[in-house]
Amino acid sequence: MNRFTEEVITQLGYYIYVLVNPINHTVFYIGKGTRNRVFAHEQDYLKVDFSNDLVEKKKLNEIKNIHSIGMEVEKYILTFGLSEDEAFHVENAVINFCKLIDDQNLNVKKLTNIMSGHRSDSQKEALQTFGRAELLQDALSPKPVDINQLSHHKIMFVKINPTKDRSDSNRDLKAEEMYNPESKALKKRTLGNWVMSLDKASNIEYILGVYPGSGMIVSAFRIIKDSPRYKAIQGETTSGRKQIRYDFYQYAEPVTEIDGVQLFPDHIKLTGYQYVDSNGVPCNIQSERVYIGFD
Repeated sequence: MNRFTEEVITQLGYYIYVLVNPINHTVFYIGKGTRNRVFAHEQDYLKVDFSNDLVEKKKLNEIKNIHSIGMEVEKYILTFGLSEDEAFHVENAVINFCKLIDDQNLNVKKLTNIMSGHRSDSQKEALQTFGRAELLQDALSPKPVDINQLSHHKIMFVKINPTKDRSDSNRDLKAEEMYNPESKALKKRTLGNWVMSLDKASNIEYILGVYPGSGMIVSAFRIIKDSPRYKAIQGETTSGRKQIRYDFYQYAEPVTEIDGVQLFPDHIKLTGYQYVDSNGVPCNIQSERVYIGFD
């Protein structure tokens, strides 16, 4: 394995990792990073000459020795879902702890506080705080669920990407908010002003946010059926044609499951509809929204 998939990258945020020599089972590097930083070191030694940087040279020579006998560096993620500032402090603390172990020749036995300490929201949702990079990739990857299990409901799916909003800064969505059910920006992106027919606005039961890169469900809301169930906003198109947009923000509640299908914390992708095919592969369609359950 030499990279995380995009759906996992969006959940990791900043993370702390360690590189382990599989020959003697020793930790030889601790770092912080985002995206695929943990895999970059093995790639660096193949293409860069760090002969003038003694620290870097020592690390890359370690990697070279591991590869010379046909093995790969073992990569562990200690913690993830951090801000850049949190990652800086955690990295410093872990390095200092390892130096203490080395300098004082200490032995670490099974800790009495065996439960993990503080967890970020991302970790709580994933129910995992550390592990081999391969295991983390598997744990955070979306699980396929056949759309037919929910096809009797009227559902709208909305594409959700972590981007800035050109018209409303309150809808700016950062990558670390993609899986945070408390994020107002995520809720606005999911439930915001949509152009649709009156029939759909009056009968939609659920609105689900989908990350198009993976097909993963990142947000889910049930429309409260009590009247009113939406705010109708009169407007015009650029050509001057009248247009009605429907805003469900104040008339929906978050859900974690539908008919026993657990959406979180498992992180699922619903397969077999316009966004994701029956094999779980995301489909490249332009439509921002798709529907199921409507004739």
